[in-house]
Amino acid sequence: KTQHREFEIVASPIGKLVPSEIPPVMPMERIHPDEVHDLGSGRWLFDFGKGMSGMLHFDSGLPSPIVPPNAEYPRGHGFQVATAIGDSFITIIYGDSLEMSTGDINRVLVAGVGLHDGGPRHFSEPKGAQDFTPCFPPDQDGTLSQRDVYIVPKSIGDDLEEKRNIFSLARQSHFTTHGFRFAEVCCTDQPPPNVTALLYRTAVDERGSFDSSNVIINGGYELVRNALNSNMLSVQSDCPHREKLPYGGDLVAESPVAMHMFDMSSFYKKSIRDWMDAQWPNGAYTETAIWLDLNDYAGFGKGAGETVWATAPPILTVRHMQHYGDLDFLKESLHHHIRWFGFLTRNFESGMKDKGFDIELKNYTGGGSGLGDWLCLPERDLFLTHTAFYMASGRCIAYTAKQLGVTGLYHRSLELANRIKARISKIYLKNGFDDFDFPKGTASATPGPEMSLFTKIVPGEKRCAVLKNWFHRKGEMWLGDEEDRFLAELDPSYSMKMFKSGELVKRNASHFAMAWSQWQGFGEGMLSIRYALQTLSDNGFHHIALQKAAGVGFGTPEYMLRHNATTMWESWWRSEDLYSRNHPFLGALAEWMVSSVAGVSLYPTTIGGRKVLFWPRFPKSPMI
Repeated sequence: KTQHREFEIVASPIGKLVPSEIPPVMPMERIHPDEVHDLGSGRWLFDFGKGMSGMLHFDSGLPSPIVPPNAEYPRGHGFQVATAIGDSFITIIYGDSLEMSTGDINRVLVAGVGLHDGGPRHFSEPKGAQDFTPCFPPDQDGTLSQRDVYIVPKSIGDDLEEKRNIFSLARQSHFTTHGFRFAEVCCTDQPPPNVTALLYRTAVDERGSFDSSNVIINGGYELVRNALNSNMLSVQSDCPHREKLPYGGDLVAESPVAMHMFDMSSFYKKSIRDWMDAQWPNGAYTETAIWLDLNDYAGFGKGAGETVWATAPPILTVRHMQHYGDLDFLKESLHHHIRWFGFLTRNFESGMKDKGFDIELKNYTGGGSGLGDWLCLPERDLFLTHTAFYMASGRCIAYTAKQLGVTGLYHRSLELANRIKARISKIYLKNGFDDFDFPKGTASATPGPEMSLFTKIVPGEKRCAVLKNWFHRKGEMWLGDEEDRFLAELDPSYSMKMFKSGELVKRNASHFAMAWSQWQGFGEGMLSIRYALQTLSDNGFHHIALQKAAGVGFGTPEYMLRHNATTMWESWWRSEDLYSRNHPFLGALAEWMVSSVAGVSLYPTTIGGRKVLFWPRFPKSPMI
């Protein structure tokens, strides 16, 4: 007798099975420690001199562990379960900065995002808030930690020589990579000998390099290179220790410099395919290539990521074509990008209305729902970034259609992109001041004129006026808590010296504050760094672009270098408990160094890098 069963279809096959073209993740560099410090209680701090993604390798194995007096292990190094049953163990904690008040690894900075209640100074949650929660074992003091533990169980017996032999066979962890410059090993009588750090990343070839006579500009370039080297483990991640996620906005900002430094042909083909695999049936692209419902509030709902982030696939496809000329991949991806553009045309107007943006921006004063020019210091203009990247999607479809000879699609997409461009221009020139700002703006939000000049949104007859008025913008005082704590410890005479040099401003009669400079440093976020520097250099103000990139003090690469940075930070300010210290998304300045300072870039309409533009800019000022 034949039996019939009813089946419910809950999901359809996702994606397309194709051979992997991307190189494997491999150890690309072996790094010896610069210094080893004794922190007491059998704890040893190794400083490898630069940030990376990887793990420690013990060429001569591990020594036998010791138990600290009264079995009181240093912060984060305890293992209660093993101690209770008599197992022997050695712990390694990884991190990319030190806690200034204790001299050991700043673990709360690794945790970030408020997911900690530990540390001597930084408490994002009340003490005990994370007790007995799955991600916070009791040994980790309420703080997410990067930790390897090497264990020899008591069950092998009490033969100390046998245990010593087992620890001596240890070489490295094979479970995961960590983001770190520093590593603590605990607890042993002497530091393990012959310890090295292995830097892991996808084994793409290194291609471009840059060097100049300016040590600050060179230092900024190395910050970006080291950060990218740390964040290419089959996906281009935001940081190597926390989320480890391929955020679309980060790829929009960083991909030009990544394609200068490395051969990203197969890597970015995989990245775009990851997004196409994750695309929703309604055409919406996600914020990250692996959908996590992380910042969906910032998009238009229905699974869509924030407009800038979700537009990464078509933008990356165009850049891939310009560099590598893969026509077959252009054909493969076009249908997916058309579906995304279709989603935008159906949902953009209603989505913006739901977010509170009125059509003419009569009541708009900046900000709103979205991500936009992330971690800039001024107010973000989220209406502009949402709308401009809607326009960018249309331009990308038009470019792709033109390369493939789909004439009708080319004209339709370009026409819609031009209508969006005209709408932006009409609204942002309405106030009559030619400052390219929303009607109630105060000429301070970003990205404003720099983005609109860079992307040719500003009409030709208004470009000179908008450029001129852009120079009226000024920096602002920065009242960050870490900077305030630093200034509180300064001798008054040194504070006055910094004030006279322009690094500090007067907060009131008796207190100083740090400030960011519009023209000798950065307040720009991940997107507008590129727009600002390139616009200045392309329009005869290369000396001012150089002033920004080579500036000193708060809001500059020099500020990061001064605070012992070896990788780019996630923020211009010195966050000690939230934002990452290994994060390349402010790295667009390195692409400007190559294309404007050295003057080597792809010709704008080239395919497969066949045509190069050689246009080194020269500063007008002898001071630079």
